[in-house]
Amino acid sequence: MRQIVLVLSMATVVLFGYALAGLGGYLMDRGRPDYILFGLAGGFACAAAALILWKKYLVDLEEELNEKESEPSGAKDSEDVRQG
Repeated sequence: MRQIVLVLSMATVVLFGYALAGLGGYLMDRGRPDYILFGLAGGFACAAAALILWKKYLVDLEEELNEKESEPSGAKDSEDVRQG
């Protein structure tokens, strides 16, 4: 899941770059409103997806850590084996 978040984050930067390229075209009298709309829509969509997935990953990670903390420690079990 972390790799998916990484790819979505990189896609966000690339798509916002498209928006800037379309906007920068107006400096040379060749602006591209389709690039601007495509870049902004795609950039915000990828950013939102990355944030949602990252939040889900953190919740799963927290639950996993809580489960590990609630389990008895392994050191106690190894002492029982040596004594028994």
